[in-house]
Amino acid sequence: MKQHNNFDELAFGRSHSPLQSSNSSANTSNSRYWFSHLKVGQKIGIGYGLLLSIAVMGTSIGFLIADHYQQQAQRREEAAIEELYQMYQLKIIVFRVRTNQHKLILYMEQPQRWQEQYMLLIDYVEQAKQVWFEFKANYSTENSIIYDSVIEKEAVHRLLQTHRGFDTYLQRTEALFRSSNPSKLSPNEIQIAQTQLFNFMHGSSVFMIDDFLDDIVNLVEVIAEEYKQANWELQRAEKLRLSIIIGSLSLSIAIATLLAIYTSRTIARPIQAVTHVAQQVTEQSNFDLQAPVTTNDEVGILAASLNRLILEVQQLIKVQHDTNEQLEVYSQVLEEKVRERTRELNEKNLSLELALEELRCTQAQLVETEQNGEKVI
Repeated sequence: MKQHNNFDELAFGRSHSPLQSSNSSANTSNSRYWFSHLKVGQKIGIGYGLLLSIAVMGTSIGFLIADHYQQQAQRREEAAIEELYQMYQLKIIVFRVRTNQHKLILYMEQPQRWQEQYMLLIDYVEQAKQVWFEFKANYSTENSIIYDSVIEKEAVHRLLQTHRGFDTYLQRTEALFRSSNPSKLSPNEIQIAQTQLFNFMHGSSVFMIDDFLDDIVNLVEVIAEEYKQANWELQRAEKLRLSIIIGSLSLSIAIATLLAIYTSRTIARPIQAVTHVAQQVTEQSNFDLQAPVTTNDEVGILAASLNRLILEVQQLIKVQHDTNEQLEVYSQVLEEKVRERTRELNEKNLSLELALEELRCTQAQLVETEQNGEKVI
């Protein structure tokens, strides 16, 4: 039997026509055509690579989506905390300014204590100016801040529009107490200064500061409610994050499983087809079967080799059958010749026996004739 060392030639030799038909149908799908030309090891490697890629990609996408929602909720919560801190800071500093104003009126007769409280007041006034400036900057129209709710927008707008004179109040406070330094005033001037400061503290400014604090408290309540909402959304985002991660993992596992099944079937089907044909050929001795050659990998080469082997065995069986027929014909001819030869020998033996019988009869007649002649003599 011939040995085929060139497997590529074997794969494309006698089975070229099945491959042409399969390639013509596979051309409609470039991926199948390309996949069918890969070796088995390459197919397995690509399958594992795709499985890992889908698992990693699906999980990564799930983490990214979940982190996106979680970060949004965290930013809202952090923004609410920052706003609350700013509001509390503004509220506290206004209380400190008012408290120190009252202390300064009481300490007018104690210049040293008054000077200490005055320095604190100036520091608190500067802090109030800075906090109020930062608040206006954060909520200015130039920053295009995105409000969490309409209520917050209205509260901030009311605070900014209603209390524009807060800067003037701070400047007047600073100027008024600077000019009321008891160490530079006489007793009469101290009394006059106390009266002015008292009128300032209990005049229209007190209502303005009270309204200002009320609006701050209102805004704090709005922001606190938004913080609760942001905290609830953060908890929901964390649950959603967990759900998305579990869902992405499950989806990745499902897709990877389907891909693994598809890849294994793509690799196993040609092997099963070749195995089935080989079993039929060996069990039924049906050498008219041919294994389908659908790929150009090792399985395709194996199928082509099996087909070539089946064809060669079929040819050998045909040659053997023809030889047996010839031997049978020769046997029949030989038997006929033997029979003819035997018949000829039998005929010759019969002729010899007849001739011998005639010879015996003739001899007997001669003997009898001789005997009769002797008697006559």
